[in-house]
Amino acid sequence: MKVFLYILSVSLLAAADSVSQVGQLNRFEPASRSAVFTPSEAKPSAPVTVALQAGDLEIAWAKQVRCSLVQRDGKLSAEGVVSADPEELRQEQQVVEGLRRDTFERGRIVMRGANDLMPMMALWDQDGQFRLKKDFLGAPLAINFVFTSCQNARMCPASTSAMRKLADELAKRPALANVRLVTITFDPEVDTPGMLRTYAQGYGIDFKRHSFLTGREAHIKDLMRHYGILTTRSDGTILHNAALVIVSPEGRIVQRREGAVFDSAEVAEYFARLAEPSQPR
Repeated sequence: MKVFLYILSVSLLAAADSVSQVGQLNRFEPASRSAVFTPSEAKPSAPVTVALQAGDLEIAWAKQVRCSLVQRDGKLSAEGVVSADPEELRQEQQVVEGLRRDTFERGRIVMRGANDLMPMMALWDQDGQFRLKKDFLGAPLAINFVFTSCQNARMCPASTSAMRKLADELAKRPALANVRLVTITFDPEVDTPGMLRTYAQGYGIDFKRHSFLTGREAHIKDLMRHYGILTTRSDGTILHNAALVIVSPEGRIVQRREGAVFDSAEVAEYFARLAEPSQPR
């Protein structure tokens, strides 16, 4: 009986050490890497000071959020911060359900090919901003998928470096100033907006051109199927293929390049030809 009570008490303590909460973050203090979290319950608890990750401090969330309150080394931390804005979640639900139906109706052949429209999406970027498909129409896009904890130097790190080099190459060509780069994580449980922000900053990413997106796991799984990205978990990591998908300003897939890396100058030249419809692509 004593053993049972000990196990039960440890279990309850562990559960208490990580509590999912919805509320508001305010009074951000970069010096102490902290903010004040106020729960949004019907009978709200008292506001508490919480430690924040660097990315979340920079986002300075100005909306309702969901996070896990975790005790670490005697300090209360707010981790896994994501949007809980009711209107954003309502719109997200509509898009998620729509893409789920589309995925089901396509049957075994889900992956989209040349001239297919890019799928609908409802995700959040590295600034915590809610982004829909319409937000990316009107400009050529280059889309890839990564996850921030990838340890295979030839995969996600190489892919993100390639995207950075592409951005540098595009910057040399004023006529391609409107080209946008999009990276979607396929590990949204870990890769929150704040985490993506910190990761991208490590590569010197220019957020004016390059957006890093995350969202609901089920939605991202559907997006991966539509873009032909396959994953499996092995030995605590994610094994996956990689590709660069190029999309026209009208939202149509025009080219797919397999592999994590690519020739940035060659891709930039392709975007230049894409901007001139009268010439062969």
